[in-house]
Formats: sequence, C-alpha cells, structure tokens
Amino acid sequence: MPIRVVRRASGLPALALVAALGIVGCGAEPGKPASEPAPPGLASASPSASAPAGRPLTAAQLVAAALPVEESPDAHGHPVSVREPRVSSRKSEPSDAACGRLLAAAGARQTSGPAPAVAEQTFNWKGDIYGGNSTLASYGGSGAQEAFAQVSEGLRTCRYYESQGPATTYKGTVTVDPAPRLGDEAVQFEVTAPSEMGPHVTQYTVVRTGSVVAMFTKLSIGGLDVRAFPPALIAQQISLLQQAQS
Repeated sequence: MPIRVVRRASGLPALALVAALGIVGCGAEPGKPASEPAPPGLASASPSASAPAGRPLTAAQLVAAALPVEESPDAHGHPVSVREPRVSSRKSEPSDAACGRLLAAAGARQTSGPAPAVAEQTFNWKGDIYGGNSTLASYGGSGAQEAFAQVSEGLRTCRYYESQGPATTYKGTVTVDPAPRLGDEAVQFEVTAPSEMGPHVTQYTVVRTGSVVAMFTKLSIGGLDVRAFPPALIAQQISLLQQAQS
C-alpha cells in the first residue's frame, strides 16, 4: 500500500486531529522481503520549499514549549526533561538496517551529524495502563528535514526487524497508518511484536514543524489499553512548538 507523507505549507494552522482510519500497509514474515515496491510518490523525501527549517530551539526552549502537565491530565505528574547523551548498544540495534535508520531518526538517536537539542516527556492517563511518551528534537540548518527524510525513507522498506533485549528477542512487524495532517510533514506507523501477554503494539506519530521533529509513542499490550496517543494533545504540542519558533 502507498506510504503517504503529509506535508503542509508553513504558517498554516496545525490543529487538525488525526483521522480514525484503518491501518494501511503490509507486514512481512521474518526473512521475507516487503511484498510491494516503494511507492513512486516517495521517490524523494525532501520537504518542499514552502516548508522551511525554522528557528532552532535550545533545550531550555523545548522544555518551555512542552505540554503542561496539568493539561494532559497526567495521573503521575511527569515533567518534561532534557535528554542526557548516552551510548547506544550494538546488541539492541534492529536487524534490518532500514528499520534501524527509521527508528533512530524518529527518536533523534542518529550517530552521525550534529546532535540536536532533545526534550522528553512521559504520560500516564487515568484508566490507561502503559501510557505514552513524546520526544522533541530541534536541529540546526537542514537537520530537521534530513531527519524526517530518514524516517519516511525507512518506511519504504522497513517491514520486520529483530532486536535483542535483556531477556528475549524483540520481533517487530511494521505497518503504516494514514498520516495525520499536522506540522509541515507527518507520518504514522505501528510496530507489533508477540509477547506472553498478547500483541505488543507501539504506535509512532512523527511530525516535523520547522526545525523540530516531534515523535509521540503509545504502547498497548494484549488489546487492554488505548492504542493511540491522544490526537488533541499531539495537535496542541505541535501548536506550542510553532509558537516557540515564531
């Protein structure tokens, strides 16, 4: 199925919510290639000239632009924090190189190029077991466009990967969802892995707005939890980041 990257011209409001649509994409069994070729619409993942990079934000500015805890409603009150640099372990890298580049760029963990300023936030809502997270990464120059391009390029071919965890091997199948109309560019996908408690599903929503690439993740296991990060909160966070860059 086609992978749709939604791009919006800069300066337009970005408060449209994610449509409640079905999953689009085809998974592949371990060791098997993706069933469809890369769609022609993604021959180039470079953003259009109408979506400029925007003013880079410092770590302190990202923290100031993060979602207020009292508005989320967050049962445990997790404040936003600046990410400390850490060395990645080769053992945890995905077996598929395209998936590795996709996840690294989405989470601002690329090993090459200037490091972005990164702020992270955890969310736990009432009646929701596993909660979600946001990662806000601001780049200088064309770094944000390049990071988002790596994400959309990875989604062309990443369908299955394995990574070694502390006790077991994580086996993730990637499916592409309809992209939300947010920011300058946006994609959404899910990674599903088997577990003793049932399907382990992580939804990823990645949005570029100006110099910032924002990733929102939501975990659900065994169908016992909400599968989607609240669309209204994503829209609010993107609006705050746009205001901070204006």
